[in-house]
Amino acid sequence: MSKRVNEFVFSGILASHAKRELEVSGVLRTPSMAAEETRDHDLFAAVSSNVRGASIYMQRCYRLLFVFENLIREFVAARFHDIDGDAWFDKRANAAMKKKLEDRKATEEKNQWHTGRNPEPIYYLDFGDLSLLITNHWAEFKDLLPTQTWAQSRIQDAERSRNVIAHTNTLATEEADRLEMYLRDWIKQVG
Repeated sequence: MSKRVNEFVFSGILASHAKRELEVSGVLRTPSMAAEETRDHDLFAAVSSNVRGASIYMQRCYRLLFVFENLIREFVAARFHDIDGDAWFDKRANAAMKKKLEDRKATEEKNQWHTGRNPEPIYYLDFGDLSLLITNHWAEFKDLLPTQTWAQSRIQDAERSRNVIAHTNTLATEEADRLEMYLRDWIKQVG
């Protein structure tokens, strides 16, 4: 009888392992998935495990970038708005930035079928433009940021990671760690 028990236990272990492998590979769906997870699971089932795995990792990288970039956008816009009011963009943006705003809004007008950006002008600028706004108007930021170089380096390094993320490549772990560190630094410095 003990041989039969051992075989039963061993078969259970094998079945449990096989079930887990099928779930990871996308062939078997877990019953506790939410509707959105089920939809994604079904859609991604035919995709290689490398792409599926990287997509889960990259979700976090994107979130770090999204929060960091938008935190800086809100910080810059709020600072200028406090000083200049609603007309801050006209006063602070350079000619190239104003041209980007104009061109991107014109493109949105032509393609009304697609949802546009946040209506605030700062969301029409590139990430690197935020660094320019800070350094070109350093007097308005020097009481909040340690140095121009500190702000520039974090934004420029994050922009490199942004390009990897935006072009759907996998960001190296050390770059994701750096992005997280820069986000933490910015939050500690600015709030």
